[in-house]
Amino acid sequence: MLLVSKIIRLVASAGFLSAGALAQDADQDAAQDQSALLPPLEEQVISEDTSLKAFRLVQIYMDTVQSLEARFTQYAPDGGVVSGKLSLARPGRVRFDYADDVPFLVVADGKTLNFIDYEIGQVTRWPVKDTPLRALLGGSTDLASIGANIELAPFGNSELVALHAVDVDRPELGQITVYFQQQPYAAEKLKLIRWDVTDAQGQITSVELADTSINMELAENLWDFEDPRGLAKRRRAR
Repeated sequence: MLLVSKIIRLVASAGFLSAGALAQDADQDAAQDQSALLPPLEEQVISEDTSLKAFRLVQIYMDTVQSLEARFTQYAPDGGVVSGKLSLARPGRVRFDYADDVPFLVVADGKTLNFIDYEIGQVTRWPVKDTPLRALLGGSTDLASIGANIELAPFGNSELVALHAVDVDRPELGQITVYFQQQPYAAEKLKLIRWDVTDAQGQITSVELADTSINMELAENLWDFEDPRGLAKRRRAR
């Protein structure tokens, strides 16, 4: 009787162990099947960390680069190409001095962006906040308000970071994409090299920069301009 009882206990123990092992194997298989359906967590974390780092670099650039001067080349949608000198100071001030006797001037004084046509004596004005250039002329605190998002390695170029900005409530104002070149070994980790402005009709105007200098003292009279309408009146008065 004792022998029978012992055999029953052994068989029961063996059955329990086998069932436990099977249950453990089933749990492992289920976990493997579930993990196969989930995206790789490690890759997600790396991607998010990289994007956050790039966004932070743009924020730092906006905070630390308060002024710059550069030569610019502007490419119009109709194929026209003009060049000149750019002066920029945050917040809200910029001046495009066109070369080669181009009779235009673009100046923003902190609040208003002025397009001056000296050939016909006309000035057109817009609030800076209502133009795509506000993405360039603001600070890091403005990035969220302009619907900014960061693209890493645009065109497959790992050296570039692109800042896309558009007013989702007013898409008719157009959108801007600002391109920075990464400089990992320089004090300034990013360098502004180009931007593309797309208007409501899908027309793209591009501006490329060269020979850029940053954080110099810029004269206050750069944000002033000679009003061609006043000139016309004075000439008629004579």
